Amino acid sequence: MIYVIVFAHLLGDYLFQWKELAMWKARSPWGVAAHGGIVTLTTLVCIVLVAPSWWPYALLIGGIHTSIDLARSRLSAGADPRRELALYLLDQALHLGSIALIVAWGNPPALVGLTSVGRALADPRILIYAIGYLLLLNPSWVALRFIVRGVWGADAAPHLGLGEHHGAMAERILITTLVLTGQFALLPWVMIPRRLVPYRVQGMGVGVLVQPQTHWAETLLSVVLALAVGLVLRIVRG
Repeated sequence: MIYVIVFAHLLGDYLFQWKELAMWKARSPWGVAAHGGIVTLTTLVCIVLVAPSWWPYALLIGGIHTSIDLARSRLSAGADPRRELALYLLDQALHLGSIALIVAWGNPPALVGLTSVGRALADPRILIYAIGYLLLLNPSWVALRFIVRGVWGADAAPHLGLGEHHGAMAERILITTLVLTGQFALLPWVMIPRRLVPYRVQGMGVGVLVQPQTHWAETLLSVVLALAVGLVLRIVRG
């Protein structure tokens, strides 16, 4: 059950939290409520597909999530990057900690008579793969941005919502997939292209300049994370 709820958490708290919703959440309690409703609904759907009788716990998780986010929104107004990082880490620790406590307290029922979708959601190996790849998307982008800004300063990375991030997501997915499938020799061919910037030489011809598109720490942490996820999934695959 813990894998199902963590999967739902990543969906609701990251994948289904688009830029406009995040901005609304940052300035208004109604935005927090809307985000909390999405997290609650996502958790409810995932749990009902696996264990319908557990729906009250899904509502409890959603309510706790919303309360945590409401408290964070009041504390983070005008916060500097270091405080933002501390609040982000505390926020995620409270979300995941509350999930773990509810699962331990709730005594999940036996998973029987599941549909095909329910069986997939109840399969730990499938969920580990899904969680691993979900981590490479918005969760990694948000976490790395908070970490780089909090440790190296506000000038090391722009605020959330600014700057290009889809290329980094695609790169992480490719790196993880290559590690998972054992294609280690292809890793440089995935990592180099995003760091090649075309430039003109005295107006004649075109040269190539190797230049990181992000702060070195964000680039390094992104690659290390992708490698780590790939190795974990490779171990899980056996």
